[in-house]
Amino acid sequence: MSDALHAAFKATAYVVRPHPLVGDREHVLRVDALHPVLDAALTVHGITTWAFITAWNPRAQPCPPDTNARLQQDLLALLEAQGHPSVSAVGEADDRRWFEESLFVPGLSRDEARRIGRLFDQEAVLWGSVGGAAELVPCLEPSRS
Repeated sequence: MSDALHAAFKATAYVVRPHPLVGDREHVLRVDALHPVLDAALTVHGITTWAFITAWNPRAQPCPPDTNARLQQDLLALLEAQGHPSVSAVGEADDRRWFEESLFVPGLSRDEARRIGRLFDQEAVLWGSVGGAAELVPCLEPSRS
């Protein structure tokens, strides 16, 4: 992942919309940050891990809105078929120049989050565990030049 792309991921607010699984309130997640209020809400449900995933803009290349909507629907269908509940979310650049509709997926393992990210050609996913800092997990293999 390029330094510029890594900086963009760090300059993003990962917003989880209100839902019963997250304590019926909005949470703003950040790379390398702790999220104790979210941790407490997840612990009530016996959940110890989570992922923040999108299918928008594979390989960090902008796609038309209809393509992104179709990809996101495919991601949601895959998660539902595998029995993974999800919460509506959005990744939003701090400078508000772009956003990506996303899903917060409680209970997803780090390996499964990476696998799903890779399946949708995502550069990285945000992953966390209760009590730990949110981690940017690369999904794609570095390109060889």
